Amino acid sequence: MVTVAALLAGCHASYPAGPAGTVTGRHAIYRRADGWHYSLTTTGAAFRVTRQEWRRCVRGSHYPTCTAHERTP
Repeated sequence: MVTVAALLAGCHASYPAGPAGTVTGRHAIYRRADGWHYSLTTTGAAFRVTRQEWRRCVRGSHYPTCTAHERTP
C-alpha cells in the first residue's frame, strides 16, 4: 500500500504544449478507468494539461504564460 502511494506521488504527467492564445474553455472529466483528465481550449483547439496547469489557467488568461508558477522569496 505504501509502495503504491509512493509511486503515485512520484509520477508527474507531462503533455505536449498546446497552442498559445487566450484560454476560452476549461474542462475536467472523470473517467472511471483512469481518473481525472484536464484540458484547456485556446482559439478552438482543445489540448490536455496537468492538474496544476489547469488550476493556474482561468478563462481569459494567456496560455502558456498562465502555467508559470511564481515563487515567493
